[in-house]
Amino acid sequence: MILSLSDITKSYRTAEGEIPVLRGASLILARGESLALTGESGSGKSTLLHLAGGLERPDSGTILVNGRDITKLDDVGRANFRRTDVGVIFQQFNLIPSLDVAANVSFHARLAGRFDPLWEAELVDALGIGQLLRRYPEQLSGGQQQRVAIGRTLAARPPVILADEPTGNLDESTADAVLTIMLQLTKSAGIALLLVTHSNRLADKLDRRITLSGGKVAA
Repeated sequence: MILSLSDITKSYRTAEGEIPVLRGASLILARGESLALTGESGSGKSTLLHLAGGLERPDSGTILVNGRDITKLDDVGRANFRRTDVGVIFQQFNLIPSLDVAANVSFHARLAGRFDPLWEAELVDALGIGQLLRRYPEQLSGGQQQRVAIGRTLAARPPVILADEPTGNLDESTADAVLTIMLQLTKSAGIALLLVTHSNRLADKLDRRITLSGGKVAA
């Protein structure tokens, strides 16, 4: 297993008191496997994704990524982990506006010390963004920006990619096309994909599907 979350709990303190979000959630993900995480709004899907990506700490439980328990890492260790061992794709794209498409695609790979021009050229071709390399994010459509964001994440070849509603801002046909490309590329590179989605149609395209309910993974 490349990713394993065991008995994860997480609560948030609010003015009304402590609100539990995850109540012992567990999941496993194999190298090269794609897994859809579904559930009602507020069920904890994004929280679980943030915990798996080292963006937050759980209250209890174990999170193993590539055999390492990231819950035991300090802030510096978690920052290094996020740079080299996990890629995150958000619905908002989060491209760097001052960089053109070519620089955006290579950004994370260079940070991680994994820049590979041949792999990047393969990604650019597969994603159909070869004619966009000298453009800037503001000059792109939503579908084009999402393809660039996917390329940027894949370019670093992280063992695990976490995607939070990555096609939520796209129309149905564009979403289907983008997801198909992402699944083909992650599979060919042996990258595990955990994707949060509210769409049953998209979830059915992945290898497996699990549902969060009541803060736990439903049987």
